[in-house]
Amino acid sequence: MSDPTDFHPDRRQTLGLLLGAARIGATAAAAATPRGALAQGAPPDVGVPRLGEELTPFGAVRAGNRTRAIPPWTGGLTEAPRGYVPNRPSPDPYIEDVRWFTVGAADVERYKVRLTAGQQALLAKYPDSFELALFPCRRSAAAPQRIYDASLANADRAKLGENGLALRDAAVGVPFPIPANGVQAMWNHKLRWRGGSVSRTSLTVVQSGDGTRSLTKLREDFASPYAAGDASAPPLLYRRTILEPKEQAGSSLIIQGTLDPIAARTRAWAREGERGRVTPAPDFAYDTPDPVTGGVCTADMLDMFSGALDRFDYTLVTRREMYMPYNAHRLTNPSLSMRDILWPRHPNPQFLRYEMHRVWVVDARLKPNFKHSLPDRTYYLDEDSWQILASEHYNGKGELLRYAEAHPLPDWQVPALVPTMEFAFDLTADRYTARGLENGLPPPRYDAPLKQEDFTPDALIRRGRRG
Repeated sequence: MSDPTDFHPDRRQTLGLLLGAARIGATAAAAATPRGALAQGAPPDVGVPRLGEELTPFGAVRAGNRTRAIPPWTGGLTEAPRGYVPNRPSPDPYIEDVRWFTVGAADVERYKVRLTAGQQALLAKYPDSFELALFPCRRSAAAPQRIYDASLANADRAKLGENGLALRDAAVGVPFPIPANGVQAMWNHKLRWRGGSVSRTSLTVVQSGDGTRSLTKLREDFASPYAAGDASAPPLLYRRTILEPKEQAGSSLIIQGTLDPIAARTRAWAREGERGRVTPAPDFAYDTPDPVTGGVCTADMLDMFSGALDRFDYTLVTRREMYMPYNAHRLTNPSLSMRDILWPRHPNPQFLRYEMHRVWVVDARLKPNFKHSLPDRTYYLDEDSWQILASEHYNGKGELLRYAEAHPLPDWQVPALVPTMEFAFDLTADRYTARGLENGLPPPRYDAPLKQEDFTPDALIRRGRRG
């Protein structure tokens, strides 16, 4: 594979060259040009017909790349893989794929243009144990036809409000298949298709370099009235309840999203223990440490990014071909134990799969007069699904403090590219957190019968009374 040389891995130098220009790279220039001048208004009609043709309904480049390392998108995974048995875990559809090559610490210079700064940091920090295993690219992301149709319709009508942050006139699908700026791209992640509702039980593990770990067993429920076309409800609803450890069991958090972070802020409530009082939790936002992750993650790192977009300036930098986590079936193999997957300083690279994918790069810088412990960030958004696959989090001195990766996989029965495990690394210490460990637990349910009233303070009170 041949690599382009126009991407400098030093993020600060890259920002100096690109920040403010919103330059779209060669692979994306034709796609972004029709809407590039319209940051807040509706797009011109000329941009719409290309969607569904040379661009997918989500705005990805349908064709493969010139080296064929990225194949054409042909609709994603929508059929049962070979060996599927009803009521059993779905087998890995790509189990016969052969590893192409491995990137270790000694290979960074050769592959630097394909690596995130976070991956380079991990390779430098753990040169004897961490590596990236590269497999053939499988563009497995898929969605129902109604989501594609809605995304095509959104391209002709969705816009940002007068404040440049609120979402207007979008419904059901990807709001901005051809984004004109960073805010639009981030909205695509927040409202991406991942199934209309899901309930899952998983473990969040904080792993330390000395081998010690702390575990939290969670029940998480997610619903998207936005994807259902219900404009009367909050667009996104989230609830998590601690099941273990025993002394925290019953503690719950509910979050109701919003389409306008200025006029109607995200609302949250919390309950401590099974019978604790239910109180508003407005402070669970932005850089508030998430206690479930031992403070490795801030509140707005949930789901790789969540919450309001009002405190940062977001710049759509470019679209790049990079080595990204994808098709993480190995991580969800029910025969694997926690010890198999989680090594003391980082996950076992034997079970991590990386592929070359096109990603949108979005840089975020804290606005003046605001405070945040991680004021400088970079996000890498999958062009096929709008899932953030990786994110870097810097302090005010340009030092990389946190790095996070999402390892998704396709669920052909939804169909959708769904999140499985997320890893977040504290690069100032030998510790990391793993969210979404499901091995040995019941599989997620993507048709969960969740209602809006399940995500209210009254619902927390009722659940507490039932114990």
